Amino acid sequence: MNGYVQFETPDGEPITVNIDRINFVRRFRGGNIACAINFEKGNYIVVKGSLEAVTRALQEG
Repeated sequence: MNGYVQFETPDGEPITVNIDRINFVRRFRGGNIACAINFEKGNYIVVKGSLEAVTRALQEG
């Protein structure tokens, strides 16, 4: 598939994610304002958005 999706960190910095490398997405602590995207080997990044919004963006590619 080799698609990329652009998100923002909670601080407002843009970040681009390769969707082929994602293992799972989970809600990050602190409510429903941020999600943690987990990559291979346990590395993860935190992006702004609810769990539903982030997974929808990843599905649409």
